[in-house]
Amino acid sequence: MSHFTLPEELVLLAHDPVEGRVVCRPYSLRLGIAGAVAAELVLAGRVVVQDGKISATGAPALGDSFLDAALAGVAGRRKGHKLQRWVREAAAVKTTAGRTDEVWRHRLVARGALREERTRALGVIAQRRHLVGPDDRTSLARERVSAVGHGTTDDERARLLAALVGAMGLARHVLPGDELFRPRSEVTASAGQDPIARTVRDLTPAVGGAPGRTRGAEPLAEGSGWNPLSWIFDGDGGDGGGGD
Repeated sequence: MSHFTLPEELVLLAHDPVEGRVVCRPYSLRLGIAGAVAAELVLAGRVVVQDGKISATGAPALGDSFLDAALAGVAGRRKGHKLQRWVREAAAVKTTAGRTDEVWRHRLVARGALREERTRALGVIAQRRHLVGPDDRTSLARERVSAVGHGTTDDERARLLAALVGAMGLARHVLPGDELFRPRSEVTASAGQDPIARTVRDLTPAVGGAPGRTRGAEPLAEGSGWNPLSWIFDGDGGDGGGGD
């Protein structure tokens, strides 16, 4: 898959392009990623969301290791899954490669959309920042969300991305400034117009509140574990079609 997927774009937009830090709570980001994976599968015609459930259509795999693992999980239950439960469980996945936000972040670094910097605070505490990489897809994603807010596009992929941004309370970060109040409000409101984004919004604690970590870079994780729900991600970092 050569294009950048919805979960990839959402992770990019959740990072401050200057400071390289995540601007929302980690769990909120994981919920957003789960919703973005579901939305990407809907766009690809691999799943349908209807009556509060997510179900596989029976279409073949996409050839993207990340998305195909999620698709296999949905297809594993003939009658589908309750959407809210699926999103919540997907957000809780922890693989040998880390949690889902880490897995997608690794993929973005590999694709050149993020650049990782490692430093030590006070010479002791290991930290890392994820800045815009040589292939700047962050600006493009911001422009697509802005177009939705201004009502200048009818692109379904852009609409879903904007809805997820609104669901996670990221509209002020993606569209800052008083002059963008109206388009920012449109993006926030769009979260209620899509069942997946609405589910993410309803599960996200304190949308619009202060992020759990607002200063400095992200501390390095000490380790990672495994979760029986790892069918969503194969945990090896995936190639994701890694081409441009």
